[in-house]
Amino acid sequence: MGLIDENDLKDYEKFNSNYEKYNNKQARFNTKIASETRHNGEVVDVLGFIKGKDIYDDRYIVRFNEGTINNNIMTNELEFDFIRNSVQEDMRRELSKIIKSYELSDKEVEELQMAIINYDYEANEGTVFTRVESIERLFTDEDSKEIINPSIKQLKAMAEYIRYTEKYYMLYGYQEYTEKVIDLILSKDENDISKIDLLNEMKDMINHNIMCYSSNYSLGKAKQGFEKDFERENKKLILIEQMIKEEKQKVKRKNKEAR
Repeated sequence: MGLIDENDLKDYEKFNSNYEKYNNKQARFNTKIASETRHNGEVVDVLGFIKGKDIYDDRYIVRFNEGTINNNIMTNELEFDFIRNSVQEDMRRELSKIIKSYELSDKEVEELQMAIINYDYEANEGTVFTRVESIERLFTDEDSKEIINPSIKQLKAMAEYIRYTEKYYMLYGYQEYTEKVIDLILSKDENDISKIDLLNEMKDMINHNIMCYSSNYSLGKAKQGFEKDFERENKKLILIEQMIKEEKQKVKRKNKEAR
């Protein structure tokens, strides 16, 4: 996919005979291209159409909710005949702005979208969000064995989304509890580091040392003269992995309590 600016649009209008300009046309966007799935579900402005050599080469130019313009959207990525839901469109538009403002990676966006699905479900069920942990555990699916520990940026993005969309829910105890939790999250320092983050950084360093002391890429044998260092780093790796496992179990217990 290719991002363009407003000047490129003017060039299409002036110089591209295969370009057809659209006015006040919208469609729902959905793609299987991993790098662009953050925009899935958005109702986008369709600015124009570029006729290709065949239907497989036809492309649309669209403006996403956060303002970027893409000139390489395939026909099967757009749904023109959709049921308009003004509330969902507004929520999705705000989410796009939040994602852009926090500069989240594709993986972070994917995890945030899972958290939002969980939030939408639990908010409709009347869940009261009384602690930071009750927001953190939204990032982990209830049946998942892997605990997702959201970054501060992800937590802040989630808090912004909850604050904006509260008007669409009848959240019990929002002002008494959830609003205070959101304020606490948004006041966090992005340079803060969790215990798991620290342990994972230590694990990365140990793995780096093991690689340096190894005789080959299989990491199964030490270089000559570094046998003691190699053995020591491998013992440290076992210990640090156990510490990470124990910390994750603590987080999982906290998440269960927060539910």
